Amino acid sequence: MRLVLLFSALLTTAALAGPVPYQGGTRVSFTPLPAVSGAPAQKARYVGGYEVKGEGTSWLTGLSDLVVKPGKDGVMIDAIGDYGSRARFTLPVRGTEGPLSVEMLRAADGKPFGNKSLSDAEDMSVDPRDGSVYVSFEGDARVMRYGPDLGGPGERLPLTGLPALPSNEGLEALTLHLSTKGVASLILGAEVGGFWRCALDSYRCETLTGPTTPGFTYKLVSLAPLDPARPDEMLALYRFYLPVVGARNVLRVLRLEGNRLKVIDEILRIEPPLPIDNYEGVSAVKTHDGYRLYLISDPIGDDDPTHLLMFDYRP
Repeated sequence: MRLVLLFSALLTTAALAGPVPYQGGTRVSFTPLPAVSGAPAQKARYVGGYEVKGEGTSWLTGLSDLVVKPGKDGVMIDAIGDYGSRARFTLPVRGTEGPLSVEMLRAADGKPFGNKSLSDAEDMSVDPRDGSVYVSFEGDARVMRYGPDLGGPGERLPLTGLPALPSNEGLEALTLHLSTKGVASLILGAEVGGFWRCALDSYRCETLTGPTTPGFTYKLVSLAPLDPARPDEMLALYRFYLPVVGARNVLRVLRLEGNRLKVIDEILRIEPPLPIDNYEGVSAVKTHDGYRLYLISDPIGDDDPTHLLMFDYRP
């Protein structure tokens, strides 16, 4: 979500500030961020990061979430953004650039969404059983289901039991939950507050009792699975921003216990000297002794670079 302090500027410069489609061959480049010294020890250890820049298109902007999985040539990343775009690229094992695929998410009629309010994709989760991708939207608060490549028309889920949500503080967070009995549901969170569990066999949503935020003005921006072998545990990313302070983030591990989400651990705070930004997406990849965590930013300013950070977490 674009931050409130930028809202008026975006309204007056929308014709100039919005992204434009393909301008030629598209690629993505990765510029390593400077090394960090003096950062306090945390349960998730910072291992590096990059500025991520699209070449030949400006649709690689306003990224809200990512799903990461290992590949033979590097780490494969799918990301979605505020303008209804889907980006696919690889963080290479060697080198500093690679191919970039950018497409538009589509409505049920197969056409791109008509305006920013409809296009504002915020979080996504992949169903490991068939590869379906669930995407939550903030402006018109809803969840849509897509095929494995996020292509083709999306299906709007007929969810019931959700409250009316403010247009700019809607369904910011989503993750798929598979119970030990194989029951599938979506865990949803709103930036304005509140958690829900929505069964995928009935599309009925029930309210979950959730934790308070990590502090004043912190807001939930993403939910993500930690480990398929531990289905009741999930990552919860929160962000904070004040102009006189700057951006901050907190990453927690939550556990679903009945109808309650409980904080199990706080594993990370992103504050100076770590590279601060408006991080809105998190994804975890299992390693031989823990997890590699990836966080991606929706930059505070339109001309600011996208940041991709990496942390190692060993519970």
